[in-house]
Amino acid sequence: MKNLYNETTNALFNAIDIKNTIDTNNLNNVKRVHDGTDSEDTLDDLINDVIYFLENLTDDLQQEGG
Repeated sequence: MKNLYNETTNALFNAIDIKNTIDTNNLNNVKRVHDGTDSEDTLDDLINDVIYFLENLTDDLQQEGG
């Protein structure tokens, strides 16, 4: 099994690919649907939050040695 650092960096790269797909297909401003209703958050907001979290987690894991 891969270590947590490798799994986290893989998830980060996947999230970046998702962001690029959202950008390329002009889906940035699609509203998030939460509990069946639209939210103020957009797909762009959501994926940016995921990327931010994964970047910070990756940095923390790298400092800890993986």
